[in-house]
Amino acid sequence: MRYLIASAFVALAVATPALADKRVALVIGNAGYENVARLANPSNDAEAITSTLKSAGFDVVESRRDLKINEIRRVLRDFSDKARDADVAVVYYAGHGIEVDGTNYLVPVDATLERDADVFDEAIALDRILISIEPARRLRLVILDACRDNPFAKKMKRTLATRAIGRGFAKVEPNSPNTLIAFAAKAGSTASDGDSKNSPFTAALVKHIATPGLDLRKAFGFVRDEVLKQTSNRQEPFVYGSLGGNDVSLVPAATVTPAPAAAVNNEIRRDYELASQVGSLEAFDSFIATYPSGFYNDLARAQRRKLIAESTRLEATEKARLAAEEKARLVSENAKRQEQDEAAARAKAAEQARLVAEKAKRDEEAKVAAAEKIKAEAQARLAEQERLAKEKAKRDEEARVAAAEKAKAEAQAKAAERERLAAERARQADEKAFAAKAAADKVDADKAAAAKAAADKAAAERVIAQAAAPEPAAEKPAGETKLAALAPPSTPDPAPKAESLNRQLQAELRRVGCHTGQVSDEWGNAAQRSLEQFNKRAGLKLNVKLASIDSLDAVRGKTARVCPLVCQHGYRAEGEKCAEIVCKAGFEVGDDNTCARIKPKTPPAATAKRDEPTKRDEPAKREEQKPQKQAAPTGQRIICGQAGCREIGKNCRLEKLPQGNTSQDRMSALSGMREVCN
Repeated sequence: MRYLIASAFVALAVATPALADKRVALVIGNAGYENVARLANPSNDAEAITSTLKSAGFDVVESRRDLKINEIRRVLRDFSDKARDADVAVVYYAGHGIEVDGTNYLVPVDATLERDADVFDEAIALDRILISIEPARRLRLVILDACRDNPFAKKMKRTLATRAIGRGFAKVEPNSPNTLIAFAAKAGSTASDGDSKNSPFTAALVKHIATPGLDLRKAFGFVRDEVLKQTSNRQEPFVYGSLGGNDVSLVPAATVTPAPAAAVNNEIRRDYELASQVGSLEAFDSFIATYPSGFYNDLARAQRRKLIAESTRLEATEKARLAAEEKARLVSENAKRQEQDEAAARAKAAEQARLVAEKAKRDEEAKVAAAEKIKAEAQARLAEQERLAKEKAKRDEEARVAAAEKAKAEAQAKAAERERLAAERARQADEKAFAAKAAADKVDADKAAAAKAAADKAAAERVIAQAAAPEPAAEKPAGETKLAALAPPSTPDPAPKAESLNRQLQAELRRVGCHTGQVSDEWGNAAQRSLEQFNKRAGLKLNVKLASIDSLDAVRGKTARVCPLVCQHGYRAEGEKCAEIVCKAGFEVGDDNTCARIKPKTPPAATAKRDEPTKRDEPAKREEQKPQKQAAPTGQRIICGQAGCREIGKNCRLEKLPQGNTSQDRMSALSGMREVCN
């Protein structure tokens, strides 16, 4: 009892010490065998040992699972290099093992072992494990949780009748000093996997092997006792090898540092409750020796006095019973009166002693009850203090979170404002660039139009000069005098008016079928929805809040319709136009835009008048009413101007206008010629 209380107290009151020795470990768990049934525990056992060794501060803990033969050899070779400069080297293996002719082997997951001789090629000898940890200076430890009932042995063929295949592992004696080999079950017996997550052997190892300052031999002794208890003495772990006289532990003893008062009080309380559960003088004596003063020491002493009073009462009661029996015996045997009086006196004294003992017991019980009441009140005050502290911590955390959320919201608002200002500046810059580009395009267009007008005028003058020149009479047949037709001087087109960026982008969106509203200089909600629809159909992410050069270029880059054509009721989309739906006789366009049979009406349909054009005749009538284009006169003498070209009158001729003559005839003024008639 004293050991348990003291060890629990030390476990809470120590800090992790700085370790001088270098400690390395290799943990292997083989569970997923390919040719026999899968094992349940090795993976869990290897994970538990890995966690224990890492918590113990090992410098290297290499954990591997389900290794094949070549992988085990490679892992052992690499681990041998790590153990070369180590003080402590540990190898833990969980899985199948086998003993053949007195030699122990570890079985990889890809082993077949159809014959007994295959073990030399498909398994790893225990001696190979010992060689890998041999460079370690202070301690070499091999732990094998592999003494299971081997399924390979049941189907293995014997190549030699004299070759023995044992049950479990064979006894070993390490040749190197300071080497220990621990089996889950002693030589010639098998180990149990147990009913829990870990095997009994591994569960006991996790509990004891990493105890700070605990000698390994003592730790394995505790493991042995616990496994025997868990398996009802069916499995006894065994350790082979020897160590020197000094204590050798996997985890050095830690330096004791003062523990916080609250933790110490909690530990003392748990030890007191444990001693109360045991309820013996020895338990309370151990507690009082461990904690010689304090509140719980007083409680333990009161409980001890209570137990002594109860023991005294029981003894007095037993003495009174024996005295009464003695008195009855003497009476029954007609003893002398003196002996009867003496027996009666002894009985009376025993009864008085019993009464005194019972009173003392009641007094002690009252004292214990009072002490328990004080204890309960102290625990209630402590619980209330902890609750208030937790509530305060919760309020502080909520205030911190709220402040952080507020700061985050303010930062987001500032970022959004900066983004809006940047977008506004970018839009203004785009508009300025667009206006400058439009002005430059207008200047270029004006220059091109002026140059084209000058070239057209020069060409017209050359044609007129050639036409006015007299031709030889012999070469001109009578009645066939002709004047070459002059192309009307082209009037320079007016320079394109610089449109706003908003208007141009809306026009382009209308072209690709995404904008159905009016085109204006404003970039309103309708325009934004149109650009958003374009983004959705084209798979882009253009900024819809304002028009930009990038958006205009992106829309101009689409040569075909992007947004689908939406037609009104009675029309359907055909290519880029909405065509009217024409139903056959007896059908009409229904609500779902499909032809449905016309329901007969009670009043007869009025007959159309013969003079009234039917709907079917309207397209032909419109075609007839279109003005016919006039063909330019050919083969005649003509004069051209802004109003067009016409044939000169009969008995009329063309003359060049004199210099400085301004004719009121627009056609003559433009062509530089005038019509003179007799």
